Amino acid sequence: MENWTAIAAEVDEAIKSVASTDEGYPATIRQQSASGGDPWDPVTASAYTTVRVLEENRRIRAVDGSYVDIIKRTLTMAAIPGFTPQKADDVALGITASQATDESNWLVITEVRALAPAGVAVLYEIELST
Repeated sequence: MENWTAIAAEVDEAIKSVASTDEGYPATIRQQSASGGDPWDPVTASAYTTVRVLEENRRIRAVDGSYVDIIKRTLTMAAIPGFTPQKADDVALGITASQATDESNWLVITEVRALAPAGVAVLYEIELST
């Protein structure tokens, strides 16, 4: 029987090894949640999590093979125990959680797909708004 948690750790090390620094290419995911206030005017709290990613930018082709003016931005992220990225979270590329502020260059996560053999997430493919 495979130890998918150990494989997830190997995937994390592999992503770090091919990234731009010894610690991998950093990104920060911001998850927001309501923490009080009125239903029509909630107070939100932000939680920042540093992740290591690989980034891919790909031009989209039309059915006839011509390029259209759309770039698909995708991040590949190793799974982190206890953390799951979500659609509508935000991500800032090239910074860690300790460097992130509300004024950072946040991109909206539009889709999250997990590679989860045997129900254990090994990595996530994250699509970003352009």
